[in-house]
Amino acid sequence: MSFGKYKGQSIEEVYLKNPSYFTWMKDNGMTDKDEYINFIEVIPQQYPESFEWDIEIRDGYVCWKCKQKMKIMLMFKPEKDYTGKDVIPIISECSYVKPASIIPLAKKYGVQLEKRYSKFVNIKYIMHICPHCNMHQGDNFIVEDNHQITQKLKQFRIRFKNGEWITI
Repeated sequence: MSFGKYKGQSIEEVYLKNPSYFTWMKDNGMTDKDEYINFIEVIPQQYPESFEWDIEIRDGYVCWKCKQKMKIMLMFKPEKDYTGKDVIPIISECSYVKPASIIPLAKKYGVQLEKRYSKFVNIKYIMHICPHCNMHQGDNFIVEDNHQITQKLKQFRIRFKNGEWITI
């Protein structure tokens, strides 16, 4: 932090001590400060269950292996402007770091997520699974660089409360 009572401390330290400090920054028109921008870019991916998320359920994603269509779930931060996301390739949040707690919510909307190993990034993470051939679909293609045309089926906001994701 470059100002205020937390000057000299990291964004993560401030968040862990006083998460409402960033709400105060937003309420006081400080969303253009580097600290706030860093906060909305990094901290929600480190602590996804501490934040609200805008969710889109989309249909028509084509599995790379069997070429069948499947549903996918994309996560977006409400604080971030995604102008044009409906006309340009989709870039969703939480790629490679989706929490396991999101799996039951995805299943409720017909999206299959599972923790699997990816040779591409050499780690296990929660990823989309084709319901037709059971093949994993890497986040590289679904949430980071999706050039496929899909149809938005549902859009809603969620929050983690009492051990589960709820629609708000």
